[in-house]
Amino acid sequence: MIDGRVELLAPAGDFSCLMAAINSGADAVYLGGPKFGARAYANNFTDTELIEALNVAHLFNKKIYLTVNTLVKSKELDELIPYIEPLYQAGLDGVIVQDIGVLSLLHRHFPDLKLHASTQMTITGAYGAMFLKNMGVCRIVPARELSLDEIRAIREKTGLEIECFIHGSMCYSYSGQCLLSSIIGGRSGNRGRCAGPCRLPYTDEGGKTSYPLSLKDMYTLPLIPELIEAGIYSFKIEGRMKGPEYVAGVTSIYRRYIDKYISEQSKEYHVDKKDEELIKGLYIRKDICGGYYKQHNSKTMLTMSEAGYQGSSDEVLDNIRRKYLNQKPLLDVKGHVVVIVGKPVSFILSYKNISVSVESEAASPAKNRPLLKQEIAERFSKLGDTYFNMENITVDTDEHAFIPVKTMNEIRRLACDKLATAIISGNTSKHNTTDSVLDFDKRQSKTATDNADVCDSFSEKKACTCQNTDSTNLFAVSVSTAQQLKALSDFPDIKKLYVDADILCADTGLYEYAASLKKTCDMQIYLSLPYILRKRSYKYLSQYQKLLEKDSFDGTLVRNFEELQWLIEIGYDKQIISDHTLYVWNTEADNVLKAYVDCTTAPLELNRGELSALGGQSRRELLIYGHMPLMYSANCIRNTVDKCVKNGASLGTQEIYRLTDRYGNIFPIAQQCNHCYNILYNTVPLSLHGQLNNIKNMGFGALRLDFTIENAYETQKILDYYINGSKLTIKDFTNGHFKRGVE
Repeated sequence: MIDGRVELLAPAGDFSCLMAAINSGADAVYLGGPKFGARAYANNFTDTELIEALNVAHLFNKKIYLTVNTLVKSKELDELIPYIEPLYQAGLDGVIVQDIGVLSLLHRHFPDLKLHASTQMTITGAYGAMFLKNMGVCRIVPARELSLDEIRAIREKTGLEIECFIHGSMCYSYSGQCLLSSIIGGRSGNRGRCAGPCRLPYTDEGGKTSYPLSLKDMYTLPLIPELIEAGIYSFKIEGRMKGPEYVAGVTSIYRRYIDKYISEQSKEYHVDKKDEELIKGLYIRKDICGGYYKQHNSKTMLTMSEAGYQGSSDEVLDNIRRKYLNQKPLLDVKGHVVVIVGKPVSFILSYKNISVSVESEAASPAKNRPLLKQEIAERFSKLGDTYFNMENITVDTDEHAFIPVKTMNEIRRLACDKLATAIISGNTSKHNTTDSVLDFDKRQSKTATDNADVCDSFSEKKACTCQNTDSTNLFAVSVSTAQQLKALSDFPDIKKLYVDADILCADTGLYEYAASLKKTCDMQIYLSLPYILRKRSYKYLSQYQKLLEKDSFDGTLVRNFEELQWLIEIGYDKQIISDHTLYVWNTEADNVLKAYVDCTTAPLELNRGELSALGGQSRRELLIYGHMPLMYSANCIRNTVDKCVKNGASLGTQEIYRLTDRYGNIFPIAQQCNHCYNILYNTVPLSLHGQLNNIKNMGFGALRLDFTIENAYETQKILDYYINGSKLTIKDFTNGHFKRGVE
């Protein structure tokens, strides 16, 4: 809680859902507009509707958070500021962001706009949260896989607001790190177009077909006290694709139980069975779980059978519609009217401590029948299509006066407009508009390093060194196993070598072997850090640091913001390379990262034209071979369909399991047991051998081959082909998105 407050945050895919959220007790609503939102197939709001939504929400003292939570291409950046500008002027309360370039651009142009880091940014600990805090973020939506202890640690160490999902659908992969839909179907989750292939059946190695990637829906009513005590400030309900009945029903129940716990903490907390059954029937999957808050992973979190939905009875839905959907939310107001011959007609309209008044021409003597007090009261109480209800009205009249009906209607309308404006103004975020109206071209000329009040010396060092790469098209190789490492000795043309940190921690002899390669082959060596870094992995950080301090290492490869911030905090001064999991989709994101890293890796979803648009290719690496990682998951697939191998994949080794889809495609899965996460790889490797001439003309700093599930023989054959030009027929491969890209 923050100052004893807890925010209930509801979804809205359209205006009916917005009104459902307001009516049922939401404190804030998150919604998407026509651009940059991670629910491309929701109805979403038009530009005009967004302004109206802001006004309606602020009238009822609710907040609106706009989803700008997709990755953005360079050619789209020019649309961002004009899109946000009118919403900012209208008092937009916050923006939920995934793209680090978008984050930087918004912070620079709208310095007092509240920025929320989307769960798509895969923040798994206080290190990553602190990095984003230094970028201007005020709220973190951490990875859904975090435990209550991990969430509590982020709150305590950073002081940031924490927003967490409490109800609804859950992704199997760490959000923002899933390319499954993108690679196999061309519909990118990072662009809001996920086709949901995780919800389909797969066959395991034992021949059994089930749904091992389909998580149960989240339901946390029993956990409300623990979620509040862990420091979660905003309780987020998933569901921008769902209807108003879902929004109203779920919001109203969570509202009641949140308020109940806060107001009655001394009493025993329990959930009524009727409420539990009611919420289970509101358009969620028939199987539910409590998420990851109290368990790291478990086969009990998976549906395993086809995910059906529990339908609500017509009686339940009719009750929800009657209470929350079929009636307009209204504010009770008070009025006072003065109608006296020879004096201006005045109307004072009040809501709480806000009052407005409207006057018109003087009332004239009645020629026939004068207006009676009751008639005046009735006329001025008809507030029509407004959000006001006349709770009480008083009238001063000499009962000799007359005013036309048209005049009364006009006075009433003006008063309602003025009161609505006054209430909205009082409830609207006050933004400094001076910077937001600067010339766009001038603002574009700034760089991310203009925000260099944080980590100055580190950023300045990187900003100076990251552009000093003179050579291009160097061959770089990444290895994940000891076998792959030992297969490199016959390839002196490899100039950069990335070695998985865990295989060196497991076998000190491998470090000596890698060091010998550096001497004999004149190659640079980098330590590759884990794809996912969480609290359970902190015990390895001291080992990683000792390795990094050794003379043989020229630098390190980071895969997430956790590791980047950790390096900043330990004062690391060698080279830092960012992997493709730290997305650089646009020039602004490139500017941000080059203040911290010496070289970036091209993302896997951009095509060659979009990669060219980034520029600065000499300080970028391109993956030209490797099984692309499609999912990183906290849940263990082998444990789900078979049994946990526990230490079967200890430091420096990996266990490979395989799932087959309904078309016969086989997906290899590596189990990283030391860090307790899985990597699901593509069925065939990426291989850009047919594009090499085009690629070399683009002038990338390095062309990288990633070895993941290959054995020593396969590693040597691939290297022999790419580096020595030997003959090799690669029958099954993909060009990935190098030619096609994503929408």
